[in-house]
Amino acid sequence: MISIIIPVYRSEKTLERCIESLKRQSYTDIEMIMIVDGPPDASGVLADRLAETDKRIRVIHQANQGVSAARNAGLEAARGEYIQFMDSDDYAEEHLCQRLWEALTETDAQMALCGFHHLYFGKDVVKLPDWTGSLCLKEFQRELLCLYTGGFLNMPWNKLFRKSLICDKFRRDMDLGEDLLFNMAYLERCEKIAVVPEALCYYIQDGRGTTLSTKKRENRMENAIYLYRQMQEFCSRQYGNQGIDGVLESRLMTEFLDEMEGLAFDGGMKTARKKEVIRRYYSGYEKIQDKEAIRLALPDYRMLYFCFKRQWFGMTLLLIIMRGLVVRLVRSMGKENSGCRN
Repeated sequence: MISIIIPVYRSEKTLERCIESLKRQSYTDIEMIMIVDGPPDASGVLADRLAETDKRIRVIHQANQGVSAARNAGLEAARGEYIQFMDSDDYAEEHLCQRLWEALTETDAQMALCGFHHLYFGKDVVKLPDWTGSLCLKEFQRELLCLYTGGFLNMPWNKLFRKSLICDKFRRDMDLGEDLLFNMAYLERCEKIAVVPEALCYYIQDGRGTTLSTKKRENRMENAIYLYRQMQEFCSRQYGNQGIDGVLESRLMTEFLDEMEGLAFDGGMKTARKKEVIRRYYSGYEKIQDKEAIRLALPDYRMLYFCFKRQWFGMTLLLIIMRGLVVRLVRSMGKENSGCRN
């Protein structure tokens, strides 16, 4: 049996879609465990009502403690041999469980993962791993790092785990990066993982977190640096080296640029404060050990990085604002075209 753990918090509008997609799974030997984490809306009431529609659904209510505590409670309650996770505002293709289970069992792997649909401000970006099949971790260092840099190792919801191998729980003292740490701890116990070349999950990100407080930005930066160092140590234990030709450094710099580009959509922050944010990211950049190894794939990121590393913070901000204008224009054109089709 597969136990699917779903934390529930402020998901009154999306929970039913999520659960219905799991009820339709072609692999039917599943249980759905909803952990209602003290939501301020009617999510808990809806969860109880949905449990009445399918005997495979269980609901656990707890005081609000955060997503990590909810997932940990789900792990404690799970009865299945296998574990999956799902966020309550996301949903799944009907063959998600089937494809992951087949990949795991047919290759005798300890983890199976798949691609996903990234629904971002109305646009469906299909994310598929460059490498598929099964791989032995000790032998396929570069392939594993490709999965990492492609963003396929960070989250728990595109994976199937063997419950017997889960020893570490989700850290409750972090609100960013705890998923990656959980996955890394699990990978330490894996000999082989299987990669399914299909996008089987729908990850919804519309409207999430475009405006961040300065403190939250600092926390994100410090968390990114911490995870960078943890990944270095993981690679050192697994492969005897750290930077791996700048892969980890390039990924960290890309995360910094991602966060800085969010300044273009923060209308409540003044220009002087935005420049200060960029300066703080530069202080984080100075902690990267091998700056010469950084290689960025996207042309707009290369332009930003060219100015940023020379401490041309005004020009960096100007490029960020210009890119934000282009993004807004593309979004508005997409909405107009969608309206014409309707």
